Amino acid sequence: MKKLFCLLSIVVGFVPFVSFSETDMDHLLKRAQQGNAQSQVELGDYYWDGNGVPTNVVEAIKWYRRAAEQGNVLAQRHLGYCYREGSGVELNLETASGWYRRAAENGDAVAQYILGVSYYAGQGVEQDYKEAAWWCRLSAEQGYAEAQSNLGVCYYNGRGVLQDYVEAYAWWLVAAMNGSNLGAENRDVYKNSLESEQIAAGHARAEELIANMERKKKNSSIRSDQILPGDIAPSGFGSGLLVEGGYVLTCWHVVDTAKKIAISYQGKDFPASVFQKDTRNDIAILRVEGTDAGVALSFPDSVKLGTPVFTMGFPHPDLQGSNVKFTAGTISGLTGAQDAPLYYQISVPTQSGNSGGPLFDEYGNLVGIVAAKLNSPVALASTGDLTQNVNYAIKADYLVLLLRTVDGIKIQPHQTKPVKMLGLVEELKKSVVMVKVY
Repeated sequence: MKKLFCLLSIVVGFVPFVSFSETDMDHLLKRAQQGNAQSQVELGDYYWDGNGVPTNVVEAIKWYRRAAEQGNVLAQRHLGYCYREGSGVELNLETASGWYRRAAENGDAVAQYILGVSYYAGQGVEQDYKEAAWWCRLSAEQGYAEAQSNLGVCYYNGRGVLQDYVEAYAWWLVAAMNGSNLGAENRDVYKNSLESEQIAAGHARAEELIANMERKKKNSSIRSDQILPGDIAPSGFGSGLLVEGGYVLTCWHVVDTAKKIAISYQGKDFPASVFQKDTRNDIAILRVEGTDAGVALSFPDSVKLGTPVFTMGFPHPDLQGSNVKFTAGTISGLTGAQDAPLYYQISVPTQSGNSGGPLFDEYGNLVGIVAAKLNSPVALASTGDLTQNVNYAIKADYLVLLLRTVDGIKIQPHQTKPVKMLGLVEELKKSVVMVKVY
């Protein structure tokens, strides 16, 4: 694809045009010296812009740094800009990326966007398209137009995500609506390469994306420790496995943008939070408040092509109901799309809402967790063949590495004793939980 990521220049400071006196400066300086992070940022802005005081970039950076070290997101982003541009400090892309990461992890959409660009281009960090797509997604879902355009680029090229022309077109539509010139240009240029069915699907998907962002925005003012009002619906669903100690194993993409997480278990909702994560491999371990229940984990000694497997989860619970659903199939490939080693290809039918659900073998060993499915319209556009029931699960080998970092989770030897399938399903379903995100 010809279009690359667009990196806009970022405005570091903004100070409203108000009257400014020595008394105002004295009060601001006093609050800043007492450790007030917001005052430190404001003081840095005054020095940066020379508003009421002589311009002094070094002094500005000093105050930004103090605020940033206290966790102030805007100050962290300011420092990222300074190191990226070499303004007031020696240019250092690695240090810039470090400050942008801190701001991005604290939810700043601009920093998430720039970090995504950095990973895409390999500037200050090792080039990693998956990380690029992930950070751009976080920013895009907060409404940042250029991140939305860049996420479309990722989907069009299949970099960091499975190639999906419909998803790319949808994000370009959204980006253009939000004022991105690059998004509008990509939308117009590549529309001619799409079939009419893909264009229609892209518009429908864009409407869905906008609705999801509006719903998340509505719920964003709710603190994670608040009980949600009855009229607030989850913004998304997933599945997970409750394991010994009160932990839930699921996919990171199920909860990555959640303000609040709830686990539905035995007819009740329990609050949960991210306890451990592996963003690169799309794995999350949640800690559930109020229960130490869960199944004892065991993993297969080996997995071969054709191994019978099954999953349980909650596909489209808003349509199909909240009772757990069972589907079975086989390991149909030992690698994922384009031979990605992270995944097994499985013939187990899955739908939206199955993500994060456990994949078991016939002995009850955990083979992996359901993670993705091949997009049929994309396959049709690329190959002329409408593929069916091509799905992917993250391998247990990658799960074990993260699980071993949690002291409360024990792993048993792999099970080889034959068991009756109906009894096994009945026992395991007790620990398959619905993950609700808000």
